[in-house]
Amino acid sequence: MKRLALALAAFMAASPVCAEPLAPLHDGVHDFDFAIGKFHTHIRRVPDPFGEPTKLVVYDGIKTTRKILDGFGDVETIEADGPKHLSVLNLFFYDKTTRQWVLYFPQAGDVGTPQIGEFHDGVGTFVGQASYKGRTMLVRQQWSPTGPNSYRFEQSFSADYGKTWVSNFIADLTRQKS
Repeated sequence: MKRLALALAAFMAASPVCAEPLAPLHDGVHDFDFAIGKFHTHIRRVPDPFGEPTKLVVYDGIKTTRKILDGFGDVETIEADGPKHLSVLNLFFYDKTTRQWVLYFPQAGDVGTPQIGEFHDGVGTFVGQASYKGRTMLVRQQWSPTGPNSYRFEQSFSADYGKTWVSNFIADLTRQKS
């Protein structure tokens, strides 16, 4: 028991103390509204970001997003052509309690682990875990509006607990005229 108390005391002494209180919760239920509708998407994907970080595969297609669940969720579909056809369905849910978004990027019949986050200063940042070549690592997605009818999406991996990030998927999107 004494050993546990000493370890806890050492941990507490080494841990930084948060001097600032948490910012008040922002109601972000409308933060993804800029992405609702039909967009042309230009995707640059890096198939092996840790082995060949400069090798790019390019796709062009259509991304469509619509509201679901009385505005507390979005469903996004992507159909794009490149070396192979890309067909994607993504699900976004707003948690009214935490006021954060929970994002799912299902692949091959598996819903996967969610990325969780929120928007600050107009940029949405969402972090979770993903498996890459048999290793579990951090994954981060960022949404950045670039104009009234355009935005950028970027996904990155971190193999060192968030110290550095390697991009593997960047999409520039432009709203389609009705």
